[in-house]
Amino acid sequence: MKPNTIFTLSTVILLVSFGCTGLFKEKKVKVPPGSYDVTPAPLVIGAGDVIAITSFTEKLPTGEFSVNEQGTITYPFVGTIGVIGKKPDEVRRTIIEKLKDGFFRNPVIYVSFKLNKSQTITVFGFVKNPGSFVYEPQITILEILAKSGGLLTTADNESITVIRKQLGRNLRIKVSVNDITEGKTPNFKLLPGDLIVVPERFL
Repeated sequence: MKPNTIFTLSTVILLVSFGCTGLFKEKKVKVPPGSYDVTPAPLVIGAGDVIAITSFTEKLPTGEFSVNEQGTITYPFVGTIGVIGKKPDEVRRTIIEKLKDGFFRNPVIYVSFKLNKSQTITVFGFVKNPGSFVYEPQITILEILAKSGGLLTTADNESITVIRKQLGRNLRIKVSVNDITEGKTPNFKLLPGDLIVVPERFL
């Protein structure tokens, strides 16, 4: 099966999961107030992520640790610990508690994201390279469109739709790239899990 075909099939499944089978027929709303500057929920660790553990204690190593499919990492003097669904600071506290039960009286470490693969934004439609991209804090719609290779000449840049899960429902937000580039509206900030749909321009 060709890669483009694989992506198309996976995207159809994703669109169905968002309830978007009638997406292009629906009337969309303009960007609601407060949507330009959003504060995402704290990122939690998922399978495939890479976290960095920085040690300020002698004999405790500093390194990068990949989260396996079981949602665990293995750290020296601690062993295997579950990290999936936790924030980095929660993992830090867990490791410190386990170290204190062993040979370390006042261990000091810092835990942070090195690579957050489990939080993504998906771009579908009339862009050069549709696909899923790793979420970066404060990333905007113009930046994610650039990551996808930019709009095709046949894209409707006045009617891009951002589909966002909010309070158990799908919020569909219409975004105009022209309005953003002309300074009429601020650049639209995205959240983890957002789906961006770029429709074709009909002449």
